[in-house]
Amino acid sequence: MKDKHFIHIAKKYINNVATKDEKRQVDNFYDAMQEKHKSIPINLSFRKERKIKNAIDSVIHKKAHPFNYKNLSIAASILLIIGITFSYSLLSINPTTIKTQMGERREVLLPDSSRVFLNSNSSITYHDNFTDERHITLTGEAFFKVTKNLKKPFIISSNNTETKVLGTSFNINATNNNKTIVSVNTGKVLVRSKVSPKNKVILTKNQQVTFLNQTPIILNNTNSDDLIAWTKNIIVLNNETLENTAKILENWYNVSIEFKDEKTKQETITGKFNNETLKNVMKSIELLKDLKIDYLTPNHIIIRKNQKKN
Repeated sequence: MKDKHFIHIAKKYINNVATKDEKRQVDNFYDAMQEKHKSIPINLSFRKERKIKNAIDSVIHKKAHPFNYKNLSIAASILLIIGITFSYSLLSINPTTIKTQMGERREVLLPDSSRVFLNSNSSITYHDNFTDERHITLTGEAFFKVTKNLKKPFIISSNNTETKVLGTSFNINATNNNKTIVSVNTGKVLVRSKVSPKNKVILTKNQQVTFLNQTPIILNNTNSDDLIAWTKNIIVLNNETLENTAKILENWYNVSIEFKDEKTKQETITGKFNNETLKNVMKSIELLKDLKIDYLTPNHIIIRKNQKKN
C-alpha cells in the first residue's frame, strides 16, 4: 500500500466515513505501532493535544472535529508518516517466520491452537494478527492439524497454489517449486491455483492431488498414514525414483548425495525406514538396487553402478 493511499483512508477513519475494511487496516496499524513502542503520543497534556489537533486540522482541512483518544493517536501517526516512504508491511502487522534446517523437524503451535509439523528445510510465515486472518505461507513440506473455525477459514499459500480449510488435517509438499502435492488425512480441503482460480479440486480423506504448472494433473486415492509417516520419523518410499529419494535423504539427514550416471537416478525403489540411521538406509538401497555407495566424507555420498566382476 502506498503512503498516499494510507493517509487517504486514515483521513476517512478520522471523519467516520471509512469502510469496515479501511477501519480494520487503520486499527491494525495503530495496534502495531503501540506494540512496537513507536513514537505515537500516549500521555499527552491538554496543550499538546490541542497542538496535535491543530496540526491535524491543517492537514485534513477540517476544523473543530471531535477526537477521541484513539483517533488522536492515529492522527498523530499520520503526521509522522507524511513525507516518508510507507511500507504495507507496517500496516499489515509484522510477519512471523519459523524455519527448520536440513536434518531438523519441528512442531509449531499457532495462535489459534492449530498445529503444524514442519519437515526438514521448510518454513511457514504468518502475521501477528493470525487469529483474525488465518493465512500461512509455506515453503517446503508440512502437516497441518487445523482448529475448526467456520467463520475464519485457514488458508495456506504454497508455490502458486492455495489450500483452504475450516478444520481438518492434511499434508502439503511444496519442496519442488513447480509442483505442489496436497493430501488429506481427515476432513475436507479445497485446493486451487492462485494464477488460474478455476483450476481447483476438493479433497477428502485418503485423497491426494498434484498441481504441476498450475493444473491439477493427478487426483488419486492413497494411504493417509503413509503420507504423514515422516511426522513419526518414518521414511516411506512408494515407487520413488532414486533421484527423489536422494533429495528426501539429503533434507532428512543433512547430507549431500551425488550420482555418477543419469540412468541410476531414474531407477525406482519402494520401502519403509523406521527411525533408521543414514548408513542403514544407504546399505539397504545399495543391496536392493545392486549399487555401489561410497562416502567421500560422512556427509558426502557417491552413488554409482556396481561394476560386475567377470
